[in-house]
Amino acid sequence: MTDIDAALAARERYWDEHPIITETAALPTRAVQDAIARVMRLARKGRGSIAFWADPLVGKSTCIKALTRAIHDRIPGAGILNLESVEDKQQAEGRVLLDILKSIDYAPKIERELAGKRDQVARALLGHSGPAKHLFFIIDEAQEITNQEFGWIKAVINKQVRQGIKTTLALFGQRELRKRRDEIAQNGRSDLGKRFMGNLREFRGARSKADLDVICEAMDERSEFPEGSNLTYTEFLFPRAYSEGFRFTQVASLLWGTITTGVAASDLRKGLPMEIVAAFLANVCILCKDKDEKGFAVPPEVVKKALQSALAGETQ
Repeated sequence: MTDIDAALAARERYWDEHPIITETAALPTRAVQDAIARVMRLARKGRGSIAFWADPLVGKSTCIKALTRAIHDRIPGAGILNLESVEDKQQAEGRVLLDILKSIDYAPKIERELAGKRDQVARALLGHSGPAKHLFFIIDEAQEITNQEFGWIKAVINKQVRQGIKTTLALFGQRELRKRRDEIAQNGRSDLGKRFMGNLREFRGARSKADLDVICEAMDERSEFPEGSNLTYTEFLFPRAYSEGFRFTQVASLLWGTITTGVAASDLRKGLPMEIVAAFLANVCILCKDKDEKGFAVPPEVVKKALQSALAGETQ
């Protein structure tokens, strides 16, 4: 079986599961790359925290997935805790500690007493820090974290630092996260504001062709599906065309030009949500599925239809 035969067989078998088609690909944007770079620079410190806020659907979840993968790749052996804060009028330290234990799939029976939970968390995180002796706390929906919860998280982190464990905290939240920073200061907890949100940045969606170029390049060169196949996303989706030189970077101008004519300039300045970008790319690929051949070119009318469907929330 030739390489192209293998690619065609994989395409036939796994098309409906491909991350582009399912709109679940953790595709990089310049905003994602910038966020990862900032977290990694911060990770050199013994203890550090950074926060990002974004409007809905801009791509926080994509960024968190990409950040988690980057940590695994760049700091092997580091421990990662993925937490999501929820609104809870009955906050309790025990619940926060329980969430931490659950996030690392803690197997032993969890103590009922608060002192016991504290001890379990301290020991569990010490082990979870791994050979790298480094813990990453990644918290989504951080605007829901109360002052009390910030205080409890601070205590957990301080204990790890005292034991020689590096800790890096990345908070992700919605626009309300900016208000939380101000509320913390107004409530006299400047220590918490400085610790957790002294570095608060906006996370934006795609705003220029340069953002789309990064995504297309990743599809062409820095991606793989199925795992272990050595097939990039572009090669999997259009194997015959790929073997003849087709690359998504070649059509990036067409794709972005269609976006600029189909999306209001004011919306683009805010950043095109990654949900729209993902749907747009999925629609292009689905509409062109049967066009995979030598001399393949993405028709402009197909691109226009793909964008209109994405903006309308329709599926192909």
